[in-house]
Amino acid sequence: MTTEVTNAEKIRLLPWNIAFSVGNNVFVQFIYFGPAFVLFLSALSLSNTQIGFLLSLLPFFGIVALLVAPYVARIGYKRTYIVTFTMRNIITMGLLLVPSVMAEWGADAAITLVTVVIMGFALFRAVGDTALIPWIQEYIPNSIRGKHNATNDMVVRVSSIISVAIAGYILGLSSGLDRFMVLFAIGIAFEFFASWSVSHLPGGHPVAAKTTSYRGLLHAVRDKNFVTYLGGLGLVTVASAPLAFLPIFMQDYIGLSDSQIVWLQFGSIIGGFSATYLLGWASDRYGSKPVLLTGLYIKALLPLGWLLMPRHSDLSLAIALGIWMIWGIAEIAWGIGSGRLLYVKVVPVERKTEYMAVFYAAAGIIGGVSQITSGSILDAFENISGTFLIFQLDPFTPLFVAGIVLNVIAIILFSRVQADSSVSVGEFAGMFIHGNPVLALQSLFRYHRSTDERATVAVTERMGLTKSLLTVDELMEALRDPRFNVRFEAIISIARMGAEPRLVDALCGILDGTELSLSVISAWALGRMGDQRAVPTLRSGLNSQYRSIQAHCARSLGTLGDVEVIPVLLERLPAETDKGLRIAYASTLGNLRVREAIDLLLNVLETTENDGARMELALAVARVIDGEPYFIKLLRNIRQDPGTTVAQELASWRRRLGRNIDPELKQSIENCANSFARDQIDQGATALAPIIRQLPPNENDVVIARVLDACADKLEAAGAERLEYLLLALFILQVTAR
Repeated sequence: MTTEVTNAEKIRLLPWNIAFSVGNNVFVQFIYFGPAFVLFLSALSLSNTQIGFLLSLLPFFGIVALLVAPYVARIGYKRTYIVTFTMRNIITMGLLLVPSVMAEWGADAAITLVTVVIMGFALFRAVGDTALIPWIQEYIPNSIRGKHNATNDMVVRVSSIISVAIAGYILGLSSGLDRFMVLFAIGIAFEFFASWSVSHLPGGHPVAAKTTSYRGLLHAVRDKNFVTYLGGLGLVTVASAPLAFLPIFMQDYIGLSDSQIVWLQFGSIIGGFSATYLLGWASDRYGSKPVLLTGLYIKALLPLGWLLMPRHSDLSLAIALGIWMIWGIAEIAWGIGSGRLLYVKVVPVERKTEYMAVFYAAAGIIGGVSQITSGSILDAFENISGTFLIFQLDPFTPLFVAGIVLNVIAIILFSRVQADSSVSVGEFAGMFIHGNPVLALQSLFRYHRSTDERATVAVTERMGLTKSLLTVDELMEALRDPRFNVRFEAIISIARMGAEPRLVDALCGILDGTELSLSVISAWALGRMGDQRAVPTLRSGLNSQYRSIQAHCARSLGTLGDVEVIPVLLERLPAETDKGLRIAYASTLGNLRVREAIDLLLNVLETTENDGARMELALAVARVIDGEPYFIKLLRNIRQDPGTTVAQELASWRRRLGRNIDPELKQSIENCANSFARDQIDQGATALAPIIRQLPPNENDVVIARVLDACADKLEAAGAERLEYLLLALFILQVTAR
């Protein structure tokens, strides 16, 4: 009985997986899967159909997985993979004999040797991968699968950059087969290193016979979700088939040299490298499906780039590199998303052997057919030429068009596969276009590195300023921070974010909680966020035992325009004795423009002593009458230069009254304006009261008449001492004149 390996132990040993990937990557860059191998086959004078057939052998042997899967499980994933991995490398050494065989027995014998080597490699590869795929599901914890795959990919891409540079240099040294032999020898050496590295990974022990069977294979093919996934995978595989022949396209139709073609990989490597960690992190955080579909959307558009590429131009290489960079991003998004979705959601852990065998076999069959078909299509359309609209036609045109169509269909299929998160593609894309995503990502990095309180508070503030949905999880975490100042700052930052359901729910929870100081600020923040989902919680807060919470809830309900709270406030305000609550209720009624509350507002205004509160109440009255923009503008001007501002306003009002104004009233207005112009503010305010009383009664609007009467009384009694009444009077005079 084997002891189950803990996640901590798995994580500790994961660097060996990176070492294994690096060694194997150098091997595949130089042999079988890189452009150098396609150029090698072309150097043997093989046709596109023949090249397609040989390349198809690599995936075709995947059908072997269906036959060997139960035995692989019983022997053990790790043991099987190491043995077959070593054997396939030994067989690959046969490629080093190709120049000697060609010189001794001719090209046909050399091609036969290459075919036998490819078949042997493909066989052992198929058996080994049948073991590796379920083993990977075992030794990489799901919680960090995306991040590890991203880190692994970044390191591999660095090795790819070095490998491509070396390959391009070596291929440019000569034109014979010997240059390929140098690459093959280097690749084989790195493959032995990879074999040694993979032996250090944990798990992969033999599985009891009764847990794996051929009947389990039938269970896999009856799984609708799994079959839908395979259908989408198949379409993407067929759509990507032209990639194997792109070196020939670049050589024959675009006009690039062998070295330039190999160096094109720099584009895809750099493009993928730039997005790898971000996409790996995003797949763990937001789910595999949105990352996967994002990659497919890009893949569906990229064939247009190849169709429109300039040919035999000085710009051809630069444009090709740009397209390859975008392709690298699409490939890594597709690879990380589809791989994680397969391991996390599509394949049940208890049936991983059977499911992975079917997956590998299906992928192999589809891949093999697509390679043969692509090569045959190229040969069948070898005479196609000309132009169609803005497109130049050649044998590759049908493959590129098919790539667009098949990727679109694949998007539809993958949309139906069960997701491992609730985040949609639209929501995922929105996270990178809402607010400032670059600043948000920098803030996330700093947040996880910050340890002391001052730094954490600063970066929490920064996250709110980005207004990016990428920071939601960290802001939620900051709300649970043990440090009060961090929690307080998190609420303020969340208030800047706008309506985001999870953040609204979190603040509603705090408002209902027992931490008074945070409940108060949460009530304010919910009003600022503007989300109607907060209304029920804010209404409940009106019944809190704490007056400060009641006041902030009332103000936020006014901000959110909750008219259903009006009867409650109209009932409470007359009997309320707490000054703060009276002001809050009155301000809310003004914000909601409740005309029947005007007497209550004027009463609160008359009895309030605080200057700032009185101005807030005056604003509430102004809101009931005509809104706030003009009132605020008037207030700011009066604070800067009260005499001149009031004089100008009175002069403007007099002009608006027209020529039919009573001469006596006109003269009184001019005298009052002159007093203000000479900075005789008290005298002018006292003089304004009788002017207001001389105005004809406003029978159409009793609210305006009531406010003007109150203003006249206060100006007559207190002059300019109660500035808010002067302001209200000027405000209403201008409103009525308009």
